[in-house]
Parts: sequence; structure tokens; C-alpha cells
Amino acid sequence: MNVADAPVTWSALSVADVPALTALLNEIDRHDELGEPVEEPSMHEWLRTPRLDLEHDTVAVRAGEVLIGFGLVTVSAAPDRDGRARVQLSGGVHPAHRRRGHGTGILERIETRGAAIAAERHPGVPAVLRTGGGRDPRSDGEAGTGGADVRPVLERRGYRRVRSWLEMERELPGLVLEVPDVDGVELVSPSAERSEAVRLAHVAAFADHWGSTPIDAETWQLWITSHTARPQHSTIAVDADGTVLAYAITSEDRPGVLHVALVGTRPEARGRGLARAVLARTLASGAEAGFTGAQLEVDAESLTGATRLYDAVGFHRAHVYATYERPVG
Repeated sequence: MNVADAPVTWSALSVADVPALTALLNEIDRHDELGEPVEEPSMHEWLRTPRLDLEHDTVAVRAGEVLIGFGLVTVSAAPDRDGRARVQLSGGVHPAHRRRGHGTGILERIETRGAAIAAERHPGVPAVLRTGGGRDPRSDGEAGTGGADVRPVLERRGYRRVRSWLEMERELPGLVLEVPDVDGVELVSPSAERSEAVRLAHVAAFADHWGSTPIDAETWQLWITSHTARPQHSTIAVDADGTVLAYAITSEDRPGVLHVALVGTRPEARGRGLARAVLARTLASGAEAGFTGAQLEVDAESLTGATRLYDAVGFHRAHVYATYERPVG
């Protein structure tokens, strides 16, 4: 039977769906020109997200035996800085099966589930539904869909674009940066023994950032031990007391490209050039290891001056992505 004519069924994802989920996401990535291909190990790790109940927190849409759509919802372990429970929605539909109501059906299910989890986990706390709106080709100055199919669906359901994110890139070695000496601070790669200290530094650094929620230890550990993590190229700035003051944490999500996934400085240590120092050491390490480029994402509306820092160390804007939100209820 042709997939287009096969009966459509709704169920939940399971670990056995990892190959099909990987193939589906990569087909969506190619069609929507997102530039975010995935690998099966990453999908295994995603489905192991702490507190994710596959049976109840995921949706699988199948045409016959073929996975043509999915949805997944997670809820933050703690409220964000504005006192809201953050409900993160993820999903997609195969390009050949769009405009048949599958995307709306997925959203309805994971919205309902996310609201229920938020009410159970954070009783009495307002909740917000959040999801990505894809790449914005108009802002990029490029042709392409970039996720345009999903934006009208979100807007019809009351979602509004609330934030823009810049994806920035630079060549390696490219602009060669001097790794500065900072009095009383040692620049080193993070060790397993310092994992919790780095997490606490990250929680402190992002406490005043838009939409930020403190990452719990279990989620942090899963993330920094993922198969794409590259701790040997990460850098932390440590003072004489052993406190982690700043950090640049890296992964390799695309072969040959060093992804600077997190950069931050504790509020009390800002203004000392520590972010530039950890970035300079990390980029030098990546260049020495043979990486041909580096990539990072930054809040386009951040007031921290991060964009100016990244411009100064050789990054340039490559793409713009959008976040959409809708209050629960």
C-alpha cells in the first residue's frame, strides 16, 4: 500500500522509533532548510530526558507503519525568572503529509499534556507554552522556507513571536585571538569533579536572562556527557578558592564545527574580561584540534552585551531563529 493511502494512526513514541524519528527530523531539516541535521545517538539521549514519560508526553503519527509526525513536551523543573512554569513543545510533520491537520492535532495533544504536567508540578504557578518558529529567511536575507509552514499554524492558535535568536559563525583558525592573563584566575578545561561547580556558575550567570530556568543536576549531567560533548575544548575560569567564575562549554553537533553551546559569567565577576578569555582559549583549542569553524547562538535582544563580544572575537551573524509563546489558558 502506498504511504499516502495508508490509514493514519496516533500513538506514543518509543525508543524503538529512534531510527524513524532521526530520518523524519532530517527530512524536515532538508525541506525547511534549517541546517540542523540529527544523529541517532542524539535522539536516544533526547528520549532519555529526565522526567520525560514517553507513553504520556509524546505523540507519534503513523501512516501504516511509517512515522510521519511526532510531538514531545517537557516542563521545566523550576519556574523561570518571571515565576512561570515553562512548557516546551517540540514536533514536526513530514513535508509530504502537511496541510492535513496532523500538525494541529499534534499541537492540541501536547498543549493539553503540557498544561496538565505544569499544573501538577507547579500548582498555582502561571504556565507558558513555548516552541520554535524556525529560521526566518526574511531576517537572514535569504530565500527558503526556514520553517514557514509552522508559523501560520502557531499564529492561528494564539502564539506570538516573543524573541529572536542569532546563530553566529566564524572560521577557524580565522582571526587569531590572544588568550589573556587575568589576575587570580586560572583557565582550564572542566573536569568531571568540577561538573557541579560549573552548573552552579551557569545557574548564577543566567538567572537574569530572559526566559531562563535553573537547570537541574540530572539534566545537566545528561547534557555534558552526551556523545557530542567536547569538554577537552571547553574552558572554565576558576579563582583561587575554586569558584567557577566564567565558562565556555562546547559540543560538536556538526562534524568539524565547534559549537560553543554555553557562555556565561557570574554576575559578580562581570567586567573583568573573563568571557573573552574563556572564548579565546576555547577557540584556540578548537583550531589546534583541526576544527574548521565555530558556531554559537545568542539572544538577539539581550542587554548583556554578548553580541558585541562575539562580534569582537570574530563571529558574524548567519541566521535568525524565532521563539513563539502562548500563555496556558
